[in-house]
Amino acid sequence: MKRRDTRSRYVIIWLAVMLSAGLAGWLLRGPVSTALAGWDAARVCTRIGLFCFLLADVLLASGAVWWAVAHHLRQGAKYALRHWQLLHSIKRAMLEAGYGIPIGEQYYRLPRVKIRFDDRTLTAGLVEVQNHIKSDSSLAAVNLSSALGVYVVDAQYISDDNNYYCYEISDSRIDRQLQFDSYTALSDYARKHTGKYGPYTLFADGRNEGIKIRSLLLVGITGAGKSYALMGLIAQLQNWPIPPVVYYADPKGSDIAVLGGSLVPERTADDIDGIIDLLHAFYAAMMERKEEMRGKLSGKLGADYTEFQLPAYVFLFDEFAAFQASISRDKKRRDEVEELMRNVVLIGRQLGFFAWISMQKSDSGDIPTAIRDNLPLKICLGNAPSTTMMTIFGHTSDLPSRHWGKGRGLIYCDGITAAPRPVSFPTLNFDIFAELTKPKQDSQSEGVNRA
Repeated sequence: MKRRDTRSRYVIIWLAVMLSAGLAGWLLRGPVSTALAGWDAARVCTRIGLFCFLLADVLLASGAVWWAVAHHLRQGAKYALRHWQLLHSIKRAMLEAGYGIPIGEQYYRLPRVKIRFDDRTLTAGLVEVQNHIKSDSSLAAVNLSSALGVYVVDAQYISDDNNYYCYEISDSRIDRQLQFDSYTALSDYARKHTGKYGPYTLFADGRNEGIKIRSLLLVGITGAGKSYALMGLIAQLQNWPIPPVVYYADPKGSDIAVLGGSLVPERTADDIDGIIDLLHAFYAAMMERKEEMRGKLSGKLGADYTEFQLPAYVFLFDEFAAFQASISRDKKRRDEVEELMRNVVLIGRQLGFFAWISMQKSDSGDIPTAIRDNLPLKICLGNAPSTTMMTIFGHTSDLPSRHWGKGRGLIYCDGITAAPRPVSFPTLNFDIFAELTKPKQDSQSEGVNRA
């Protein structure tokens, strides 16, 4: 027997009454009144028929108003039709999958479903499915994408009050990856972005933008696009209205070491001793900033370095796992580095000091858990194994399962994303390394004294 939503009974009753009233009105005002012409009963039939017509009109109007309100017609006809289509598809899929509480043999009371699109372009939105004690565990594992047509689930989580399962959706036909054909185009976009969102913000794609700078964990296997992602982020930093101070550490002496050596050799290191000295210099600068801001922060609850337009400091640590492996047998140095990095991550946010750590995997043997778990911005590029996903995001069951191309993956950011969601870094159709290292008339960075 075909399953039906219990609410459909009310729709059937409404439709039956409306059609019956309309048919009765037509019969009474038409054939019946004609047959009784000349009799007093004809006038009575005409009046009753008029009442039936009015009843049918009221029912039709009330149904139209209900539909318009339920599907947000005030947002436009396209919005309302897409809302109705998506809601109908979700409910049909839930019925076929056996969700809902049985009411009799055929009817089921489905959980309440709410749909909200971000704007009238209908490219992204949020689906909320009401939680219930009988469907709690099943809703946690549901794959809603199969019922969304052209939409796919980007992130899944439960609401703060535990009453709804929330699914962030986006139109799979829309490619949000940005593309720049020149460094000038990238610079112009970066400047417009900081003008819109603030001088200390970053972007990745058309959806993940306005991200205030914070400590970062960037993970990706070889060929996933980590280096290009970092180069793109550095290019954004160079176009900030308040130029940041960047330190470059690369124990493998690869792209980041060469880039840093070209830009600021005094703040670049590619050997173990040099990196540790560089980290000490960064930490010392952070302590100086702390003393500088001590008096400024008094009386300003929640204020940080941005209130005083101070430059951000970034310690860019590429191939962190290789560095950890090099000092793994020297417990004293290893503990020293871990303490410095942990302090930067934990107390650097308010002072404007951040650690950007890039690596191929993030197991506890590659990065201390106390550091990894406190990094507020986490990005995984490429098709990483489930164990890596688990160490980065803490879970894998509700992560979007897709084949990620170069420069694409998942992002999680405290205070911005409720759950990990897709991200794609810009396609750069020019030599970003050459542009970044090209001599500039005005220095984009501020020097520091090495310890």
